[in-house]
Formats: sequence, C-alpha cells, structure tokens
Amino acid sequence: MEIENINSSNFDRNLKKLLKIKEGRNIANGRLCLESIKLKDKAELVILLISSLKSIISITYKILFWEEDIKIEKFLELNFPNKRYEKVLSYKNGKRAGVIFIDDRILDESFLKSVLDNHFNFEMAKEPSQNLRVQICVNLNNIIMLLDIYDDRGFDIYYVPLH
Repeated sequence: MEIENINSSNFDRNLKKLLKIKEGRNIANGRLCLESIKLKDKAELVILLISSLKSIISITYKILFWEEDIKIEKFLELNFPNKRYEKVLSYKNGKRAGVIFIDDRILDESFLKSVLDNHFNFEMAKEPSQNLRVQICVNLNNIIMLLDIYDDRGFDIYYVPLH
C-alpha cells in the first residue's frame, strides 16, 4: 500500500479501505480494550498514547456524528472558536453519519479530551455527550498511526509505513 501524509482532503481516499477491512499489506494493527478502564481515564489513555509519539508532523481528525448538524457545530464553535473544521457530510437522521474533518499541526490535548469525553460519555449515558465516532490520523516522519475509536470499549490501531 503506497501512502502519503494524510489530511482531510485525502483521508478517505487513502484510509477508507483499511478502516473497512481492518488489515493491509505491510500494516501492523491491533486492538486496545478499554472496558476495564474507568470512564474518566479513557480519554487520558488515548491522549497519553498520542502525546508519547515523537516527530508528529500533523494530525487529522475524522469525526462521524449521529446528531443534528447544529449540535456538533455549536459544540466546536463554543468550545474551540479558533479550530477550523470542514463539514463534508450532513447528518440526515438515518444510519449514515455526518462527517467533519479537522486538520491540526499539533496535538491539542484539550480539544481531543473534550471530543473523546463526549464520545465515551454517550456510550455510558453521561453528560456532556454526543453520538460520535472518532478516527485520528497522526502523521509521523516515516509512518502513519491511525486510531479508530469505535465506542467506549476500545479502539483499533494501525501503523502504516509511508512509501
């Protein structure tokens, strides 16, 4: 699999197949189970994992949402007014999720904690919460790390070499 640095404009083109079949040639993958971790510590574990990485070039977040567009947009605008996002698909009260992409140069821990807390809280019927799925692509010097946080039970992780 020949791949380039990932951003919002090429995320799906490069990673959609991997996220669907969950494997690929020359790709390491795994699953982290978070079921026994306290709710308040789940986001912290993901942040600790990403912040431990050296040589982060950029991070792209793909947020899939099953909420009214205005709810997710207000959440982003109120809590992170300087964060630029691109809504590429609206949610229309069906099975198909709405999609927002955010490109960032650095790990914004407060942003990621807020998004993950909303995600994990939804699964546990706690507030604040939103019906989200978060996919995080971390571009490093020679490898891409992709986290697909499917629900409060855990996430899939992929290491994809560049070239």
